[in-house]
Amino acid sequence: MSLLHLSFLAVGFLVLGLCRIDVRRPEVLYAWEGTCVQIPCTYKIINSIQTPNHFIWYHNPQYDNKEERFHGTVLFDMFKSSKNERTQFLGELSKEDCSLLLHPVQVSDSGKLGLRIMTQEDKWIAYVQLNITESAPQPHIQLPPRLQELQEVTVTCCLNYSCPGYPVSLLWFLDGQKVPAQVENSIVQTEKVLTESKFRFRPSWTHHGKKLSCQVWHTDEQRLSEKIVWLDVKHTPKITIEASPHLEVKEEGSVTLRCMVRSSNPKVQGSFLWFKDKENVQNQDEILTLSEVNWQQAGNYHCEADNEMGRGRSEPVHLQVLYSPKLSRVLPADISVRENRTVELMCATVASPPPTSYTWYQDEKLLLGETKQNLSFQGVNRQQSGLYSCLAENSEGQGKVSERARLDVQYPPTGVTVIISSQMPIREGDSVTLSCSYKQSNPAVKSYLWRPQLFQKVGYSANVTIQSIPWNAESVTCSACNIECSQAAPVYLDVQYAPRDVKIILATPKSDIRSGDQVQLRCDFSSSRPRNVHYSWTQNGKHFHEGRDLNWSSISPEDSALYSCSVTNSIGQTKSQEWDLKVQYAPRHLRVSIVPGDVVMEKTSVILTCEADANPAIDFYTWFDWKGQKIDKYGQKLTLWPVMTHQSGAYWCQGTNKLGTGKSGPATLTVYYSPETIGKRTALGFGVCLAVLFLVLMGFQFVR
Repeated sequence: MSLLHLSFLAVGFLVLGLCRIDVRRPEVLYAWEGTCVQIPCTYKIINSIQTPNHFIWYHNPQYDNKEERFHGTVLFDMFKSSKNERTQFLGELSKEDCSLLLHPVQVSDSGKLGLRIMTQEDKWIAYVQLNITESAPQPHIQLPPRLQELQEVTVTCCLNYSCPGYPVSLLWFLDGQKVPAQVENSIVQTEKVLTESKFRFRPSWTHHGKKLSCQVWHTDEQRLSEKIVWLDVKHTPKITIEASPHLEVKEEGSVTLRCMVRSSNPKVQGSFLWFKDKENVQNQDEILTLSEVNWQQAGNYHCEADNEMGRGRSEPVHLQVLYSPKLSRVLPADISVRENRTVELMCATVASPPPTSYTWYQDEKLLLGETKQNLSFQGVNRQQSGLYSCLAENSEGQGKVSERARLDVQYPPTGVTVIISSQMPIREGDSVTLSCSYKQSNPAVKSYLWRPQLFQKVGYSANVTIQSIPWNAESVTCSACNIECSQAAPVYLDVQYAPRDVKIILATPKSDIRSGDQVQLRCDFSSSRPRNVHYSWTQNGKHFHEGRDLNWSSISPEDSALYSCSVTNSIGQTKSQEWDLKVQYAPRHLRVSIVPGDVVMEKTSVILTCEADANPAIDFYTWFDWKGQKIDKYGQKLTLWPVMTHQSGAYWCQGTNKLGTGKSGPATLTVYYSPETIGKRTALGFGVCLAVLFLVLMGFQFVR
């Protein structure tokens, strides 16, 4: 045999020597007759590749050393069909599950169950203790080590049983009343088999000594068993107060209060503490005695006691002392309210029993018909201002009149007016003083407001001065202010001023003024105070006319001038801007002027100018010579250069604008010869004379 084969054999023997099985199952199971038992079971073979090939469940197995095998009642054998109809194998080898169900069980089933597991080389056995009783066992209740009032705890009820074939439920009862469980589980596991229920609650001191039970039920009508525990709830002392003879006592009577302990776990330790209206009373006994009670001892009493858990406190009891009204006062003691508002005064007093009637006084005078605790004014007026007091009365008697409270009814200023303090009439530019006055006010006026906005700069004074009043000053009003503002009726200042915006208006015609038209100029103005005015006109700065209108029935060019009008009232005079009156007409007064003169030497320059008077200006000119022939020139000037003697003669011109044509008279131009021309002409004449003389002589000679 080779060394390699020996090595493999050695490893194999080592592995077989370490081979073992791990069977997981409950060690003990509980049930009762008629129920069922489900045994959860799993296994795992460790350090081996073997697989089980045989399962046997025994009841009370015994090992036979001679035969080296177990004997006992076989509940299940995987190679033999079971004759026990109560047994059902729930396991599955492929899943390493070896679970078993017994249903129903009997008391005789109690004992030890053994599971025999076998492979080709090995065998193992695992045990389960089965306890079957005739009736259902009591469940177990698990309480916290300490129960304390108002601390939430969880209580568990546990029954070591669970089988789907015979289900059970656990029900809770506290002091005989069923309470719901928050958690309920049915567990069937290899580690444990049980049914549990958890109940969560917050115990109070009233649960101390009460019964808490957990009941096992199969159906809603079949209770199987019950577990009862008595609750031990730790709590502070629970105490109450008893009064003798009772809690209502007349002033100067007596009463006894006893601090009674209803429950305390553990017991009360030390002394008792008494309190009135949360203030400690110097008494440490269980009993508090009040003799010759006065009204100030009325109030809420409570007592306190201690134990290991802390301090307990009783509910307060109210000790009512019967007495007549005391310490009466009017509330509020000092109130300011606006007129027409709702205001209410209350008569506050200390009395037991409460007052049944009240009496009210204003300025120490009885107010008839006012018998209620509250004195109401739905729309308070200024006459209701004053000092108010009250008197309360109950079944024990009548109290004293209260201290007086002040009711101050406030209202805005009344009778506000604006007064003009300056001399009348007011003229533009005058200094004007105004005063804001009023008749009544509560509280006093604190400030004044002036309108319009122009006068805001004067501040909050009652008197204002306007240094230079404008001509168009608006109506003035003032407001006197305390809690509110009251406005005066507007006052018209009626400022007197000279006429304004004086101007000249062309009434007729509506367009250009032409010679011969009927023309009217009107002097107009925008305003004047006073309205009575006088009109006057100037022409080129000189007085020309009195009256509002200037009229021409047939205007001529000579009426053209600068006109202005003045409007005068008792305050002053205002003059308009000058108005340039321009009359339009056809050309007229035409004449021809000759430069340098009407007698000139030939071959010089002559300028003829057509002078005329026209509005609008002449658009074009036409020139004519002494023959009446039109010269082809259209300008105002006619230039002859060089002028010759044959151009001597009469010239005249014609001017035309949009209104017509004008014609000048003739102007005669005389052109004389120059010395040079005269010389030439003289020489020529002398030559002609000589020639004539020669011819005459020749003729004479010829005749001769």
